[in-house]
Amino acid sequence: MAMNNDHSRLGCGRELDEFWASIDEPPTAHEQSCADCQSARNSLYHLAAVTESMRERDKIDPELQPGSRVKEAIMLVARAEIRRGKKTPLKRTSLGAIEISEQALVALIRFAASTLPGVRARRCEIHADNRGPALDSPTPTEVRIALTVALSSTVKIPETLALVRERVGTVVEAQTSIIMKQIDIVVEDLYDV
Repeated sequence: MAMNNDHSRLGCGRELDEFWASIDEPPTAHEQSCADCQSARNSLYHLAAVTESMRERDKIDPELQPGSRVKEAIMLVARAEIRRGKKTPLKRTSLGAIEISEQALVALIRFAASTLPGVRARRCEIHADNRGPALDSPTPTEVRIALTVALSSTVKIPETLALVRERVGTVVEAQTSIIMKQIDIVVEDLYDV
């Protein structure tokens, strides 16, 4: 199974996760003619068969069952990986992509908004072009966000929202080089100080 510099891609450029998700479907026209995809399919079928036989063997021998600490550690890692969510590419280099998790980007956006007096950031959705910039491109990734906030009843809403847009755009660009293409803000609630 030929892999390129980015260890999550096959030699033909196809994402390994995407390939694995469709492993139970019949091969596409590309997969039928691509040596990398054929090799990956054979390797993954072999891996699945070996894994299944090991599972059956483990069911028979109770000493091969993982302890509660091992199960707990595995679940911690799995939950952390799920929380990180999708990744947004920051830059592509010859060694692979440099990415930021959606969770980290949301935390940065919410932090930037909440540093303004009278603003409490709530939910944030990110919409990014997941292809990201071209290889060694000086052009940064552009994203659109939808941010929900609660405002103090003492602030002037239009001026405060303009400050939130400016602060979020400035902080995110300074910390990640991502350009905020669009920042939609919804005032969900007003609170008393």
